[in-house]
Amino acid sequence: MNVSFFMELAKFGRIDSLSVCDNLGDHMVGHVYCKFFDEEQAADALNVLNGRYYDGRKLEVEFSPVTDFREARCRDYDEGGCSRGGFCNFMHIKPVPMALIRSLEEDVEDEIRREEYERRESRRRRDRDRDRRDRRDRGDRDRDRDRDRDRRERKRSRRDRSRSRSRDRDRKNQSRSRSPRSRSRSRDRSDTQ
Repeated sequence: MNVSFFMELAKFGRIDSLSVCDNLGDHMVGHVYCKFFDEEQAADALNVLNGRYYDGRKLEVEFSPVTDFREARCRDYDEGGCSRGGFCNFMHIKPVPMALIRSLEEDVEDEIRREEYERRESRRRRDRDRDRRDRRDRGDRDRDRDRDRDRRERKRSRRDRSRSRSRDRDRKNQSRSRSPRSRSRSRDRSDTQ
């Protein structure tokens, strides 16, 4: 059994049993039977793996109506030797040590945890960068708003100073334009009243 194929299958969920055929007949060569603990996980594996290429060959994945392969196994092969060899019509199942399966399951679980951690870290970095951009943009908006307010205030104060200067100038001009005689007339008028 190819370890990487087991790892690929284990990504979909916990494997209950795995049977790899060692037959040479065209109708059985390359057959792998995988039983998942959960039917939904098996459906996910079927949907994803069907039609994909693995090791240069196209996978044809389908559900098997057989759930217990005891009757389909070659008893002669299990007892040590089949007289028909690899061309037997009963399944010659390659033995897969349970220790290897458990070890591979642990590796898959570690890989899944690592991928989840990387996704969380990527999401955290993306959120942090977005927060930084938002703060920077907010800071830019605040600076722009402050700069605009400062410009308006400077413009208003210049306008006010200009107005007050022009008022002062107008007052001075008015007081200069009055002749002393007109001032005295205005005083005379105020005295007579």
